[in-house]
Amino acid sequence: MDLTVEFVDATRPEPPAGWDAFVASAAVHPVWHWPVVHATAGRRRGAALAAMLRDGPAVTGLVYARLAGPARTLADVSCPGSSSMPGLVLPGGLPSVLDPAGVGGPGRALLAAAVAAFEAAVRRERRRVRAVAYRSVFAGELPTVAGRFSLVGRGLPVTMFYNEYPSYERYLAGLSGSRRASQRRQVRLVEREPGLDSSFGPLAGGVDVARFNALADATSRRHETRRWPRARRLSHPQRAALARVPGVLAARYARTGGELVGLGINFDHPSVPLAGPWGALDPHEGGPRGLWFDQHARILRWAIESGRAGVIGGKGLVELKCELGYEQVPQWLVLRRLP
Repeated sequence: MDLTVEFVDATRPEPPAGWDAFVASAAVHPVWHWPVVHATAGRRRGAALAAMLRDGPAVTGLVYARLAGPARTLADVSCPGSSSMPGLVLPGGLPSVLDPAGVGGPGRALLAAAVAAFEAAVRRERRRVRAVAYRSVFAGELPTVAGRFSLVGRGLPVTMFYNEYPSYERYLAGLSGSRRASQRRQVRLVEREPGLDSSFGPLAGGVDVARFNALADATSRRHETRRWPRARRLSHPQRAALARVPGVLAARYARTGGELVGLGINFDHPSVPLAGPWGALDPHEGGPRGLWFDQHARILRWAIESGRAGVIGGKGLVELKCELGYEQVPQWLVLRRLP
């Protein structure tokens, strides 16, 4: 398979021809929409690589990489809008272990051709780059991405909810007795909170992005328990872009007067929606209790009742998510030296 690579300038706000069309047509999560790529790259030219893979004139894949290290000699391939997903996306958009419905998956031949084409183009056009790091490589793709001279390191697991339930009540019945009772109690707390408006669905009328960023930053600081490696936190422009892409499903909580006290952004997908950023006012500072549990109840209920095959839950609060029925899915980082 003879793929070609077209590098594009991620600092330009206008999407290159074919980029968003591929995202819309190839079952790719909305975190790949060009405004998110542009917000991730920022304004520093030469700090990132964005590329379209082509099979003839047709776009057949996308790649995003940060240039890191001394003199930007490392291409760090990572998804622009989610640390849970790979930074090289092909038709289907999903690694095999995250694709319980079996509708996605690029196949090993296409993945191998994409890796080879991208690295050949980097060697040819970005001569300073000496190595490529691929993040979020899952078990089914690891033998293809990890070459003979690669370094492979275990990353933090990604949580995955596999939908095997005919109804939300059957899902609840599968939880432990204490977690089932606690989850129902948390949802009732939110329902009965005086002066709280809650909803789940498309983000109609936009969102107070500045407030959301403040809530998300504070929430991230509360939940970050490790010093190394430091967690990658989304920037304010990234969250703003993510809140505006097509396919956003939001669990939204606001006081009657309009003050935003909680917002969870999720990204729809034909098979497996993807959880995005979350922020909520700390209950110790006057925020309602139970919002995090309530938003998981809403996204899981929606996924079950809409017949989705699962939900990709991200890397945070893994133990709590597993109590809610998610499973840990291992993933790796693969470092390949360019000859």
